[in-house]
Amino acid sequence: MIKEKIAILTDSGTDVSSQISEDLFVLPLLIQIDKKSYFDGVDINLEQVLELVDKHKITTSLPSANAILKTLDEIKTQGYTHVIVTTISSGLSGTYNFIRMLVEDYKGLKIALVDTKNISKASGYTIHLALDLIKKGKSFGEIVQSLNDSLANHKVFFTVGTVEYLRRGGRIGLVAGTVANILSIKPIITCNDAGVYYAVGKTRGYQKAINKMIQLAIDFIGEHQAYDLTILVAKVDEKTKENIAQIKDIFKKAVNFEITSVSPTLAIHTGPQALGIAIRKRN
Repeated sequence: MIKEKIAILTDSGTDVSSQISEDLFVLPLLIQIDKKSYFDGVDINLEQVLELVDKHKITTSLPSANAILKTLDEIKTQGYTHVIVTTISSGLSGTYNFIRMLVEDYKGLKIALVDTKNISKASGYTIHLALDLIKKGKSFGEIVQSLNDSLANHKVFFTVGTVEYLRRGGRIGLVAGTVANILSIKPIITCNDAGVYYAVGKTRGYQKAINKMIQLAIDFIGEHQAYDLTILVAKVDEKTKENIAQIKDIFKKAVNFEITSVSPTLAIHTGPQALGIAIRKRN
């Protein structure tokens, strides 16, 4: 029996770096600025995107078929026998379904896909779990099953200064009806069971939205004793630093706590005032 060598393939929207493991391969999403293409986080960074987002026509798109197939070829060349593809939600991006279509006839690798139904580090936590299970020697089938079983334990809540960026990118989904075009009403956004954005709460004012988001995160954790938490930020100013300090103090019992900048592609759709909390309830 051939020993399984398992790789994880994801996209940059999960906010996880390929540097954390040799078994992880990250496909950068594409950013188009005035018809010129850039690789997300590779040849354009978050600071540059935030500087340009209000001055130029900026859109995002999927990795190309060539990039996906080339990466699969590289995985195979490195001796991997199995690949788990786990990307940001199929309800927010076409990456998952595009890869699913491409791999139907791909030879030489056994491939399974896991739809995280989530975004940013809430998707990234699925990758962390997969890499942990690989280290523990779990089989391909066991890992795929565990990932699917864990999806309900991962959640992200975030708020934005304005929904204008979501509207521009066509990502406004089920958020639109809750804000009623009143700019002082700030939504707290998460992903529903279908992996589509929806407003789980709304407040009048940005700081109240931050406080509501914190409470929603507390409610999600509930009585769970072990959890990981990531603060997701775009542009950091003094007020952001204050909010980070508040969140860090409230969730000081987190097993793993980190502060992560969102990917440039996500910032395009959320804007500079985006602030989020991603949670992983651990078993």
